[in-house]
Amino acid sequence: MLVDFLNDYYQANLKSIHDVAGNQHLVGNSKVFHKPLFVKIFKEKAMFYAEQHVNQFYYPDIYLDSVIFEDKYVVTLRDRNLKDVDNRKMTPEMAYEYGKLLGSFHRKVTGNVSVEDNRQPLSQLLTQKVEQLQGSLYYENAQKVLELLKSDFDKDNLEYEQLPKVVLHGDFSVRNIMEFEGKNILIDFERSHVGTSYQDFIKFFYNEVRDVKLRNEFLKGYEQEHPFEIPSNDLQRCLLFLCALDISQYNITHSGGKFGDMASNMIATIKDGDAVLKL
Repeated sequence: MLVDFLNDYYQANLKSIHDVAGNQHLVGNSKVFHKPLFVKIFKEKAMFYAEQHVNQFYYPDIYLDSVIFEDKYVVTLRDRNLKDVDNRKMTPEMAYEYGKLLGSFHRKVTGNVSVEDNRQPLSQLLTQKVEQLQGSLYYENAQKVLELLKSDFDKDNLEYEQLPKVVLHGDFSVRNIMEFEGKNILIDFERSHVGTSYQDFIKFFYNEVRDVKLRNEFLKGYEQEHPFEIPSNDLQRCLLFLCALDISQYNITHSGGKFGDMASNMIATIKDGDAVLKL
């Protein structure tokens, strides 16, 4: 019914191309806009608004429209001929350019878009996310890590509160970097929210860039565009745990194993006392 409505609304021939994490994607030509469309359909309101607000500001020439239809949320973009970069071996030059790309994103959108900005103390946020895992295979180990970290919560809360905040991409990885007209660009902003810049590095460093030299090239590129303050080791543990909890929740609610054992491995490294990403 929604696709029929959109086809009529845009005078288009939209077809589904894939369903990613429960969010349906459509493509097709529109007689209303006189151009090809890329349509993202969301089930979650927060993800819809993040995608909408970031694209409106960051890609004003690409963003076209937004529609709410019953319980579905739609963001419509101009379709582009994008090329994957995630099949290329990472080089120092690429790591540097990816750092510049993320630093530029943080610099440009921070203060200019409306996304989730959770002001709870970090420890309270961690506790809530652990409780949300009750009944899952992650819960027991998550509880153990929460107890392990509790002794440092007061100073971790204070440090996190004082660190500069940016609008995060929320799912920064090579798969969300594309080549368009010879330049690297970012895509998929539905998980954008406010946090400290280090949070956007965690999955990227943990899963895709394990070489310390490449990490440092990335940071050099990032700092060309935006300042970066390295959190203390104790706070890094908490932020890695926060990332692991978010991935755990994702794995519970989405099939397909997008992140594999990453969450469990992150939690294990915290339990083993080796939760600091080497830089």
